[in-house]
Amino acid sequence: MDKVKELDAALAAHVVWMSDLRQAIVNSTATPGVECVRADDKCPFGRWLYGSSLSLEERATEYYREVRQLHADFHEVGARVLELAGQGRVFEAYRILYGEYLTMSGRLALAIRAWQKALQQTD
Repeated sequence: MDKVKELDAALAAHVVWMSDLRQAIVNSTATPGVECVRADDKCPFGRWLYGSSLSLEERATEYYREVRQLHADFHEVGARVLELAGQGRVFEAYRILYGEYLTMSGRLALAIRAWQKALQQTD
């Protein structure tokens, strides 16, 4: 799969993930495991991002560095939402989900779109 399509798949997967987090709050559960969510290299996009399909030159770009950092932050905030949900702290979990998490998700989406645009201009 080409890199632009990989980035599209990442955007779609992270939209679904927000729905999963919302359901975890409703159920007051911390599943999937908080540490699994915190690890930004375990999801399909993270495996691709840290995997061998990107060259050293691509990893040296500002686009890659920004997406990698935002993706890690995105996972950290998601893990905090799950921790709060698992503790039954529903109001706090929703506050972070619809505040910091939503903001982080938007920033990540914008960074991914910018990277896609740059990749399309080099094709």
